Amino acid sequence: MALINFDNVFLDFGARPILDGVNLSLERGQKWALIGRNGEGKSSLLKVINGDLPVDGGEIKRQSGLKVAKMQQSAASADANVSVRDFLLQSLGVVGEHLAAYERTDDADKMMHLQQQIDDAGGWDLLNRLDTVITQLQLQADANVQSLSGGLRRRLNLAAALVQSPDILLLDEPTNHLDIDSIIWLQGLIKSLHCAVVLVTHDRAFLRAVADGVLELDRGHLYAYDCDYDTFLKRQTLRLDQEAKEWERLDKKLSEEEVWVRQGIKARRTRSDSRLQELYKLRDERKQRREKKGSTKADINVADAGGKKVVTAYKVGFSYGNRVILNNFSTKIQRGDKVGIIGPNGVGKTTLVNILLGELEPDAGSVKLGTGIQVAYFDQLKQDINDNDTVQNNLQLGTDFVTINGKSRHVISYLQDFLFSPDKVRGPASVLSGGERSRLMLARLFARPANLLVMDEPTNDLDMETLDLLQELLLDFPGTVLLISHDRDFIDQVCSQTLVFENPDNGIYEINEYIGGYQDYLRQRKIPAEQATKSSEKESREKSSEKKPPAGKSSSTSNRLLFHEQKELKQLPGEIDQLEAEINQLSEQTCEPDFYQKDADTIKQVTTRLVELEQLLEEKFNRWDELEAKKSKS
Repeated sequence: MALINFDNVFLDFGARPILDGVNLSLERGQKWALIGRNGEGKSSLLKVINGDLPVDGGEIKRQSGLKVAKMQQSAASADANVSVRDFLLQSLGVVGEHLAAYERTDDADKMMHLQQQIDDAGGWDLLNRLDTVITQLQLQADANVQSLSGGLRRRLNLAAALVQSPDILLLDEPTNHLDIDSIIWLQGLIKSLHCAVVLVTHDRAFLRAVADGVLELDRGHLYAYDCDYDTFLKRQTLRLDQEAKEWERLDKKLSEEEVWVRQGIKARRTRSDSRLQELYKLRDERKQRREKKGSTKADINVADAGGKKVVTAYKVGFSYGNRVILNNFSTKIQRGDKVGIIGPNGVGKTTLVNILLGELEPDAGSVKLGTGIQVAYFDQLKQDINDNDTVQNNLQLGTDFVTINGKSRHVISYLQDFLFSPDKVRGPASVLSGGERSRLMLARLFARPANLLVMDEPTNDLDMETLDLLQELLLDFPGTVLLISHDRDFIDQVCSQTLVFENPDNGIYEINEYIGGYQDYLRQRKIPAEQATKSSEKESREKSSEKKPPAGKSSSTSNRLLFHEQKELKQLPGEIDQLEAEINQLSEQTCEPDFYQKDADTIKQVTTRLVELEQLLEEKFNRWDELEAKKSKS
């Protein structure tokens, strides 16, 4: 049975319906990606599913007791002195209130009463999930919500949606402001959920990993594709081609009927009423037709080429107080390089860029900029947009024209290339959506002559089409690009090399340089010495077990169990039982209600030991299978 069912649903905000007779059915376990241009109404559709927005027509049927959780797109807000953990407990509703009261009270009778209510509601599992989500999303449980940055508040919105265990989970750009490790963790979590999931995302690697179907919102209509993203792209192209051919046929027919109705008196005597009615119908259909908006198109305003060497850094060191950001870091960036900068949130990626651009002085070493460098900077937080002014004035900087590669263009015409209508151009910037603000920032960026582009998380909130445009522009750009991004697919498509913060030792990260994009980095990445030693020891053990038989002995002896192998095979069942018992003990310990209230060292020690034991158990089972197979062949 469907969790929620839309039957011919309409939603209209003005000139054109946002939802124009939409049908939709969501089943438990489905993972849908919601696709559409900025402004098509994706967020409005999520609000309708969540029950936040009434519809103008049609019927919506909801399963009795349906629980929907939605990640808010705007930053989380809360009353003064509310901690992150309390905010998330509040998002759990009544059971969250019981959990908070249980943690505050010392009254034994009240604790017993609350414990029964929490048990009945499955509250302890929710509490474990809450603490896990706080850790994985790198939130501080005791931090005040009002003190958090915009990016951290968006992460808090995501956490509030994830902890609720809903029937339907709605996620609006969940990967924004998450680093790659957190995105990979989120992938695994969503895939393991048994609820229905509808997510809006620009991150194609994330989308491909999570979604098993695509919902495309296009000019008021919703098309459901029960397939992966790459298959959707093929089917979408086929649908648009068929639509274009059908419209071409109807236009030709309309043209022929218009000629017929204007013929002479003799022809008019013989024209039938039914044919006239068909003509009126064709005219009305042509009038109501919603054409797909033009494609985003743009050019980067390229400055004169500077020197071949853009940045040379030699043994650079930099610290904030006692925190080391860079240590003995060296690199050379040349004209035309497309450099991706990868690392966890807060590790110092933006600081690295500021040092390379000469905006921060290093504590040690030297940084030299090449000659003739002109920098254009895409601001991650889009703070330079003046919400109190018009979109036009945010771009034009005192003139009605912009000059792009020597050609003068009117501001309104230029902004229409970025899909801004004339009314939107003259309107206030405060009403722009997140995607439209990103497009305005791109328009501003590309209007300035530059030979070095610095882009700090440029993909956030962009629709797929604008993302494709940005990708192509950066690939064709003859200058140099410094790109901070957590979008793995975008890095793969754009970057010729990467600088990666990795292998932390006492909080100090190595910064290693790799040729290619993210996938190339994964193939080449450097393993810390400790891990390399373990890997080497494992390889040595494997090689020693595969040694050739001594000279003079038949090679068939390699199929016989040696004495020490027979002894090992007898001992393995007992060792496996012992490992499983210890794993069960630690697993039960992590499920205890107060486990995540213990000190961080204890939590880390237990969880690390649990992972080690599970890996060891897998190795024991593999070895058992190997010896049993060898025994059966002897």
